[in-house]
Amino acid sequence: MFVSIMIGVVILTVFLSSSAHSFKKNGLNNANKTFIYNNTYLYDNIIDVIVNDTTTHILDFTEMPDQLSVFPTRVHVSTNDTNNLEYPLFVTAAQQKGVSSWELPLVVPTRTTVLQFNDMARTLCPHDAGPNITAQARPTLTLATSSPDNILVKIKLRRVQNFFVDVNKEITLNVTPSSPKYYYFSFDWDPLNLTNNNDPSYLPIFNKKPTSVLLMIDSDDDVCAFVSIQNNSCPVFDNEQDMLYQGYYFTMSNKGGITVTQSMFPRGFYIVFIVKESDEDCTGVREPGERGVWDSRSRVKTFRFRAVEAVSYEDYVTGSLVVLALMLLVALSGPIGTAIYCRRRSNTQDPQSINMPRAEAIVLVEESHGPSTSRGEPTTSSSETVPVLTQRDSDLESEPEQIIGSLPMPLTVARLSRACAVVQRRRSNRYFWSALTVAVVYALPVVQLLFTYQRLIYQTGDQDVCYYNFLCAHPLGVLADYNHVYSNIGYVILGLVFMAQVKCRGRFRNANNQELGIPEHRGVLYSMGLALVMEGLLSGCYHLCPNKMNFQFDSSFMYVIAVLCMIKLYQSRHADVNASAHTTFMLIAFVMAIGCLGMIYPEEWFWSIFTILHLVVCFILTLKIYYVDRVKIEPSIALRAWAGLRQHGWNAFVPSYRARGVLLVVANIANWVLAGYGVYEHKEDVARHLLAILLGNTILYMGGYVILKLIHRERISPVTALWLILALVTWIVAAFLFTDSKTKWSQTPAQSRNHNAVCSALNMLDSHDLWHMASASAIFFSFNALLILDDPLADTPRDLIPVF
Repeated sequence: MFVSIMIGVVILTVFLSSSAHSFKKNGLNNANKTFIYNNTYLYDNIIDVIVNDTTTHILDFTEMPDQLSVFPTRVHVSTNDTNNLEYPLFVTAAQQKGVSSWELPLVVPTRTTVLQFNDMARTLCPHDAGPNITAQARPTLTLATSSPDNILVKIKLRRVQNFFVDVNKEITLNVTPSSPKYYYFSFDWDPLNLTNNNDPSYLPIFNKKPTSVLLMIDSDDDVCAFVSIQNNSCPVFDNEQDMLYQGYYFTMSNKGGITVTQSMFPRGFYIVFIVKESDEDCTGVREPGERGVWDSRSRVKTFRFRAVEAVSYEDYVTGSLVVLALMLLVALSGPIGTAIYCRRRSNTQDPQSINMPRAEAIVLVEESHGPSTSRGEPTTSSSETVPVLTQRDSDLESEPEQIIGSLPMPLTVARLSRACAVVQRRRSNRYFWSALTVAVVYALPVVQLLFTYQRLIYQTGDQDVCYYNFLCAHPLGVLADYNHVYSNIGYVILGLVFMAQVKCRGRFRNANNQELGIPEHRGVLYSMGLALVMEGLLSGCYHLCPNKMNFQFDSSFMYVIAVLCMIKLYQSRHADVNASAHTTFMLIAFVMAIGCLGMIYPEEWFWSIFTILHLVVCFILTLKIYYVDRVKIEPSIALRAWAGLRQHGWNAFVPSYRARGVLLVVANIANWVLAGYGVYEHKEDVARHLLAILLGNTILYMGGYVILKLIHRERISPVTALWLILALVTWIVAAFLFTDSKTKWSQTPAQSRNHNAVCSALNMLDSHDLWHMASASAIFFSFNALLILDDPLADTPRDLIPVF
């Protein structure tokens, strides 16, 4: 029994000895771990340390002199390039109020490769950054690894002397993905409370600071980076993953900016600069690359930044009052002209007699009772007497005496305005009620969605959600971009004023007279004013958070305005030959749907289909306008055109109505140019291209209408000429301001920031704010020109007013 026990003891001893020898051989025995402690290292010196699995270094530091101890410490650590990824080096910095740790080599995985950094630098969080700064405690560093091979470590500690940011002081810095940097800005007024220091020249004195600053950042490098604004608290999140949970952040390549107020960060804030491992978030393009481990030393980015005083509340008040005063001044010009018109009408005509035409002006026409439909044919008796043309009428554009469809020629407004006043008023009013319905139904979800976006900014801190001009975006209350929202007030004011003008004119207009002047269609005019108001409201909502997905909210009622202006021009001479309100707003809905589809799928197939559809619509409308809607678009039209070409040869291309034909040719050429430009550019901004098409055609139609009036010897009043000149000048200014865009929602947020620019007017407004004011004024002037364009014909019999 004893012998058996002894044999077992011997076997166990041999086994344990063998196991211990094996563990030691494989580096798993930590019994001989050596801790090396040294407290004689100095700041600003490069220290070489050899670390392996048997040695752990603990380093303390001192500095001479110690005047710089108020500044935070920055730790620089690098290792030899042969360091094995399986045995990283662990660096731990113990401070008075916290511990930070890192590992080298730093490995950053991307979608296509893995980046490896063998050096790193970190700024230790200053636990006492404020107006009463005390000395920052020196850290204790610990270096440890499990590598059986020796690792050469180089260490350097220094104080960040430019850590405290002052107003209007530019700071330049270099950053890599493994060495982020951050700085501190304080809103406090008090100087440093360091009375024991003998050399105050080292100290960052906090002078009186503004309550709001604009942080302006520039870089000549295209390397993608994050900039984070964080509260004055530790730890500071200076890596790409953690910084998403603190403060505000945004991507940038060449330019960036943000306005920070004291209400957002009462104790001051940190400005953190982080270089991203790839440029995909800034360019939107996935970078090709071979998989593997790469030592990316080329991703070095140089920043220049400074904090400047943002606009004061005096600037807010001044800018707001100036915008309001200018818009009220523009708005006042309309009622003055309307008041003059109303006074003239009340002085020259008796309201009791304006419904009866003058006996010498026209020979009454006997015709059957009952209004014609919009496409109906007027029924006339054999006793109808055609008015005798005067010398003025004989000089008009020669219209052949023939019949198109069933309408006798020459065409006059009386021939195409046969419906009674009640029917015409009902048709016209449908436009207003349809516009009002669309406005209410469309606006409610828009307001809800964009206020949700606005809350999202404050909750997440992601500044890439909205495409502001961050260098000229002034926050006020819950509005992150007050000036771009407020500058839309001109649309609202001018739209309401125009509706009031239409109301005033209705009291003096002989609307019930079926024989004199151009039918006014007040329902369409009211709809135009309402569309202008809604453009201001929806544009203001869009600027709560402008981005790609809601740009259609900003431009939708611009489409409505353009279409309604064309309807108004066409209805002036074709009262019974026009699209109904339902058809018109269905067309507008279709245009909006195309714009939305184009923003979601801006591909070549979409642009091809869109261009073909654009040109086909232009062709159909050309035939409709030229033949006064008396031509049917059917398959046999091509055969009839070919038969006419064979019969008349090249003479078939000579228009019978030359003026109308020439203007339509010009309009078609302009549309072909626009279509070609869209195909050539092939950009994502389909909505803006649609807006250019609609507004361009509206301006062309209005110019063509004025030219045809002059050809037919119709008088253009001086006031109308003034409105037209004002409209033309403001449209040119508005177009210039519109093309000077400070944001590009069709690009990435970082690329859009490259277009940002500081305010160009009153320290408060940029070119887009001025575009709001100029375009609102241009539309208002155009509306007023349309309103009184045909006033000289107010007392002219409709049988003497030609159709064109």
